[in-house]
Amino acid sequence: MNNSFPRLIDGMCATLRTEVLTRLDDEFARGQVFGVINLLNTLKARGDWSVGFLAQQVSAQCEALNQVRQLLQGVPDSPALPELRAPTPMSAQDMGALRDEHNRRIGDMLQWLSLHHAQLPPELAQAIEGHLRQSMRTEIEIELRNSPRPLFAEMSSGQEN
Repeated sequence: MNNSFPRLIDGMCATLRTEVLTRLDDEFARGQVFGVINLLNTLKARGDWSVGFLAQQVSAQCEALNQVRQLLQGVPDSPALPELRAPTPMSAQDMGALRDEHNRRIGDMLQWLSLHHAQLPPELAQAIEGHLRQSMRTEIEIELRNSPRPLFAEMSSGQEN
């Protein structure tokens, strides 16, 4: 049975902590090892094979754009938005491209909204903007949840906190 990529990274980090750090008495060298551990943790969360967080972001974008599409039904001269579905399994590169495409759509919608804000009922404009901005906040929250805590203190001091 093969180990998963995250488990391999965890094993490398554990080995660096238990076998390498315990044998180093130079602060600079220890800081460098913590830098490698930080890098490995970043690779684990963002490796090309880790599409989970991208799928979460794209799903949040699809939900927001679909809500905006429903709000714009019957609004004259509103941009056409296709009905979007949560992504099916695909490569990380394709998933990233899809996320970027949805970000462009969200940006285009915000630009359209700024140009047509005065012609829309205030509660409709506010609802559209709210959905789009919440999607952007959700994307950032997902990024932060899937980013390992940086080891800056450990790198600069050479000591595990």
